[in-house]
Amino acid sequence: MSINKREKILNQLNIFNKNSIAPSLVLVYVLMIILFTLINPRFFSLGNFKGIFATFSIAGIMAVGLSTVVISGNFDMSIGSIFGLSAVIVAKLFNIDGFTVPIPVIILAALLCGLVIGAINGFFVTKVGINSIITTLATLAIFRGISFYFSLENISIPKEAFLILGRYFVFGFLPLPFIYFIVALIAGYIFLRFSRHGRNIYLVGANSSASRLAGINISKTQFLPFIISGLTASMGGIITAAQVGFTNATFGNGYEFRILTICVLGGISLIGGRGTLIGVFVAALIIGSISNGLALIDIPINWRDAFTGIILIAAILIDSFRVSRRERLKLQ
Repeated sequence: MSINKREKILNQLNIFNKNSIAPSLVLVYVLMIILFTLINPRFFSLGNFKGIFATFSIAGIMAVGLSTVVISGNFDMSIGSIFGLSAVIVAKLFNIDGFTVPIPVIILAALLCGLVIGAINGFFVTKVGINSIITTLATLAIFRGISFYFSLENISIPKEAFLILGRYFVFGFLPLPFIYFIVALIAGYIFLRFSRHGRNIYLVGANSSASRLAGINISKTQFLPFIISGLTASMGGIITAAQVGFTNATFGNGYEFRILTICVLGGISLIGGRGTLIGVFVAALIIGSISNGLALIDIPINWRDAFTGIILIAAILIDSFRVSRRERLKLQ
């Protein structure tokens, strides 16, 4: 891979470069706030934004992990089942008769679930050579089935000390899950922007053949993002369990498409090698605010899901247009 091409790819990591979608998303969000506030003034209130920030942060954390997979040139469709199974593990461990499992052990067990499933996905994709969509759809079905086996009904979580992790507000207005999201976002940005492995993820996603010739270990580079994605999905399940105080096997249903929508809308290219987490942050805020705004104006929940699907299609079309435009500019 030539030095010029390498620099061109790495320049995509610059949040201030002219190809960044973040400024456009910020403008869209401002217009959306105005529209929803005109329809229902309750939308623009401190209490409502506290709720938005508490809920969109979970999807944002998961989007950070999925972004690394997509940037590397793969997909992870199993994050919804990882989310659900991790939440079920938390609830089950809190409800063992005659035995109290320490909270840190429960959290570590749930995180280990995400790590193991991520490693399984990474192994079959990078070592066995199975397409990432097929692999992760299979693990989605397998681990969703395991969740249903262990949790056909709601399982309550009686431990108040654990529930604080999802319900506490710093300074009375800043949700603790939002703090987790910011930490995950900063860690992910530093990893992708400044570490050699993170930069290799961009290079492999942009051109795996050229990266192999440049001496980059393709399998190792694409394996780690699945681990990261699994861990962030588990984090989402743990935080959600702490927020609502119960779990069941339906937790995480459809999340894979919701989180992918956030990634694509945030400028993460489906062909790999492009996008930053800054756009993902704004996209997560937009999707979370849209769900909240539609609820405030009494739009049925099924139509809210349909609206998210429409946004996904629009985001894919925009991504396709941007890729085609870049290709045309290269030929000029």
